[in-house]
Amino acid sequence: MSFSKLHPFEERAVAFLDVLGFTQLIKDAEIHPHRQLELFGIIASLDGHVKYDNRNVSAEVPDPVKPKYIFISDSIIFSAPLRHGTYDGLGIIVAKTIQIAHKLMQMGHLLQAGINVGSVWHTGSNIFGTGYIDAYKTQAALTHPQAILTDAAAAHWQSDLASKVPQLCFLDTDGKLNADILNPNYLDAAITHIHGGVENQFTAYRVWITTNQAKFAGTSPGKKWDWAANYFNETLKRHGINVPPI
Repeated sequence: MSFSKLHPFEERAVAFLDVLGFTQLIKDAEIHPHRQLELFGIIASLDGHVKYDNRNVSAEVPDPVKPKYIFISDSIIFSAPLRHGTYDGLGIIVAKTIQIAHKLMQMGHLLQAGINVGSVWHTGSNIFGTGYIDAYKTQAALTHPQAILTDAAAAHWQSDLASKVPQLCFLDTDGKLNADILNPNYLDAAITHIHGGVENQFTAYRVWITTNQAKFAGTSPGKKWDWAANYFNETLKRHGINVPPI
């Protein structure tokens, strides 16, 4: 058998997501039963997202294209083949990052994420490769609750996807390519199909953000919520959402 058939690494798009505030929630849940309900709610929502992906994707979508997921405490890691026929793994991974960001915001939590393309070996229970390592390093270096594409991922985006799905990413003031993690087009269909559903959801986001700004004022988490407030306001303008800014 040739080495190419034995070689486990392949070019994949990979995201490393960190759920902010999750560590403190776990500590609180160990002591206070009422915080356990919040913890279980987050876990159930994220597990449900993966199960939905695995069971409800169109039968026309090849199995190899579907993202593989791993959960490690407050981290979510998932990847997809960079290229498989007409499918582009980076577009899939960015879209899934946005969907997860919405689910977390609906429960009052933020995320930080690094998104990369590169060599990855992703099994059912582990992940290896520089593609994964660089996604992790990118996330770990962030100070704001944003999802940043590495230079390699940004280059692939600009050459292969920017003209097809430009609304999924935007350049920030530092020149970094961000996944548009509050893009309203990636809210659940149950929300977007209701008249005024998007505005109602963003009104709820506004409450979460302002509440946490006040709760964590003057602290490191507070600065993250302040950044989220600015991003929220930019999202309202970028997508024409009729909700008062913060």
